[in-house]
Amino acid sequence: MTKSNDLDPWLGEKPEEKPKAEKQVDTKSEEVVEATAEPEPVVDSADSVTTDPDEGSGPISDADNVDENSGDDEPTEWTPTVVPAKTRSGRDTIELYTARKGAKDVTFIQRSEATYVPSEPKFYVAPKPEDEEDKPEFGFPEVAENSQRLFIAIEIPRKLKREFSNLANSFRPREFDRVRWIEEDAMHLTLKFLGDTSIDLIPDIETALERAAESTGIFTVKIGRTGCFPSFVDPRICWVGFTGELRRLEQLQGRVEGRMVALGLEEDDREFRAHITVGRTRPGIRGRFAEDIGISWQHAPLRTTGQEVPVNAIALYRSYLADKGDTQYQQLGNYPLG
Repeated sequence: MTKSNDLDPWLGEKPEEKPKAEKQVDTKSEEVVEATAEPEPVVDSADSVTTDPDEGSGPISDADNVDENSGDDEPTEWTPTVVPAKTRSGRDTIELYTARKGAKDVTFIQRSEATYVPSEPKFYVAPKPEDEEDKPEFGFPEVAENSQRLFIAIEIPRKLKREFSNLANSFRPREFDRVRWIEEDAMHLTLKFLGDTSIDLIPDIETALERAAESTGIFTVKIGRTGCFPSFVDPRICWVGFTGELRRLEQLQGRVEGRMVALGLEEDDREFRAHITVGRTRPGIRGRFAEDIGISWQHAPLRTTGQEVPVNAIALYRSYLADKGDTQYQQLGNYPLG
């Protein structure tokens, strides 16, 4: 026999379903609750009461489990949800100042308009390139005792030297000052640079050059275009090249090189490229400043391109430092070809 006819299924009518209380679960602490939850209390079917573990030993009836909102009370007032406006970055938040454009960190960073100024100015010093040669240039003041600085070259007409020297006038003032321009007297088609050479060896050098010239016939070369070593982007030397019978010129240079090496002088392992040096970039001129020089020299108005230059002799030159401090050139011998 049951305690209440409302719960008796034998009476034809379906019993009322009691509303269940909604269970609010905190998703963030769900794992912690499951780990620390105490075992459910045992329900005594005879008394039909339960014991709330949070309230202690106080009995709770079935009527207390009914939802408070399930009655006939009036519903609470509905309040619309405020939707935040979209920002330019597509976020549902207030657009805050960020350190850089497109940054993901939308936290406020205080910035100052002041610019840091060091107490002592720092000057940029360009490092010396590893491939830069340390060989002395013509007219270097320190010359070994009982020796002379010598080189072997082909003389070119004075008119062409003046033309090459005037190419520097096409440069802008700032670019002009970044180049150390060669004097007209120092412009030669160099076949070999001997450097500091003992005075006692000069007679043997003259004899070797005479024999090398006799075994070579007269030929002609032509003025080419402007160029830079190693390139127009990073110019170190501004020069004017040659075209024409370059094969004959290379043969003459090879004979001179071979006879100088036979005398015990140092061999030059670099490839021979016929040119006349017109200018050298000053130390420390690199990067954009050097590139501007290369572009200006590449477009320099060289009007003597294609002009023929007869090669009919080779000469031995000596370079030395004069009393006034400028470099002078003295011709020690001239040896006609063929």
